Amino acid sequence: MTQSISRRETCGALTRPAISLERWGVPAEGVAALATRLAHALPGIDWHKDGAAPSGALSLHLVDFSALAGSGRAVWNTAGPVEALRQARSQGQPSLALCRGRVGQMPAVRRGVWVMAADKPWDAAVQSLVRALSVLEWTREDGYKAVHAWGETRKFAQRNLLAVTSTDDTASNFSTVLRDALSASLAIPAVLAVAGAPESELRRTIVEAGLHDLQAVAATPMTLDGVMRVDALLGFDWPALD
Repeated sequence: MTQSISRRETCGALTRPAISLERWGVPAEGVAALATRLAHALPGIDWHKDGAAPSGALSLHLVDFSALAGSGRAVWNTAGPVEALRQARSQGQPSLALCRGRVGQMPAVRRGVWVMAADKPWDAAVQSLVRALSVLEWTREDGYKAVHAWGETRKFAQRNLLAVTSTDDTASNFSTVLRDALSASLAIPAVLAVAGAPESELRRTIVEAGLHDLQAVAATPMTLDGVMRVDALLGFDWPALD
């Protein structure tokens, strides 16, 4: 059975993935406390904040649109994360935005992968996203051993996508998770990553959902932390406007 990353041991030093939490409209003390809680929830990952992570770490930009734009909907205040993702893409660094708020509050002119967390607590949103992203790094031969390099996530971050995540803590019905995620959008997804779903059920659900032409599909039978649940990430193409 494939081992979860939290239990994996190697000869010599353990190669651990690293994630940096960057904040936009989120208080510094809130991110510091979040990093501490995440270190307990996903101990197989080294959590950092405000650019203190080592080179090659995955950067998650936590964006609170309500705090940035305010009641006056000053969308120009969201230029910070837009520019941060642009620079990361130009340097080939794995970097995504995880956003709280409404889709209508997002800057229309943006590049990269922007994941909507709606009103989910940051803890749940970050954990769900990271577990789903790790699916991109999983292989049948080596399991999650390559997560630390974030190689496939780096490629994924070069796309222009609006994404959503969904989690079923009971891992009882993947089709329900997918339907819930699809209900959040009227578009057809371009990318689907699922952890904790049997391959046979995944393929059946894709057919039932009418997603026969979906090419970018990644799935694992086991979650990153070894807990029985389903984590899904759906990405929808977004035009690269200038």
